[in-house]
Amino acid sequence: MMWLTRFEGDLGLIFSRAESILATIPEEFRNPTLSYLDKFHPLKEHRSKNYICYLLPYWLNEEVPIDPDHVHQISTANIMGMLYYHLIDETMDNPSLISRSQLPLAQLIHSEFIKIYSALFPSSSPFWTYYDKYIGEWAVAVTYENEQDFFQVNPARIAHRAAPVKLSVAAMMLLSGQETRIPQLEEAVDLVLITLQMIDDWQDWEKDLIEGSYNCLLSMVQADLHLSDRRPTVEEIKQAVYVEGCLIRYSERADVHHRTLSYTSTSFPLLYEFHAYLCDQLEEIAQQIERDRSLLQRGGLEYLLSQQLTKSK
Repeated sequence: MMWLTRFEGDLGLIFSRAESILATIPEEFRNPTLSYLDKFHPLKEHRSKNYICYLLPYWLNEEVPIDPDHVHQISTANIMGMLYYHLIDETMDNPSLISRSQLPLAQLIHSEFIKIYSALFPSSSPFWTYYDKYIGEWAVAVTYENEQDFFQVNPARIAHRAAPVKLSVAAMMLLSGQETRIPQLEEAVDLVLITLQMIDDWQDWEKDLIEGSYNCLLSMVQADLHLSDRRPTVEEIKQAVYVEGCLIRYSERADVHHRTLSYTSTSFPLLYEFHAYLCDQLEEIAQQIERDRSLLQRGGLEYLLSQQLTKSK
């Protein structure tokens, strides 16, 4: 996993920078903000990992070198953006459960996000046009995801939930004088973001079904069952996944992304390697379900013995 191990020192540096910046916000918000940052620390165990957010600048920098401190600044800004959009998403998803302080806290973090990018790009820079574009993509995606079946009709909109991640692309290409490469890289990053969302949606499908949130796996099952007026039930989803092999086709969808990515991101091999890692994860989940199903079909005793052997290793 060179896409990760090569940059562990950089990750420690930028999270320390982010901590120092957030330690300067008003005292009333300081501890909650630092605790929230800690939930995403990539070098600590049992933390939520959002690798593409803070590693994308480093992956791009391998092929498009710029001032190393600028790379650190872009990645630190992306940490701030990640925190901000997570807080906003939580507020939108569960407004009745959110503390009144969450939106002010989000705004304080967003202010630091803007400060970092403003130090790199003056107001006349085309960077801010890209900023408006990506924020617009995010706004449309989170507003209309339950009204339009994006996974079936417009998969790029799935990626747009995380569109601000692409600020790394705009920043790196503008600072290196290679703005013409931005459209191709936008498409490549969108493909990776779709696959990332597919993995998240496999992990969260039961929660999303209860909460009424949009989910790629639920979309696939609903389309397969031709359910135009309702979402699939828990039983229908489990039947699709554990009996009918739906997850094999789900993982094949990610493989299609990977083949497409091979044509557009050969100049940025670490992004491609990261996506290969995601595809391998999804394929392993699907194959494990198929192995379990095959054992069950051959007999319950054989399945139980297999489970016991696995536990004893």
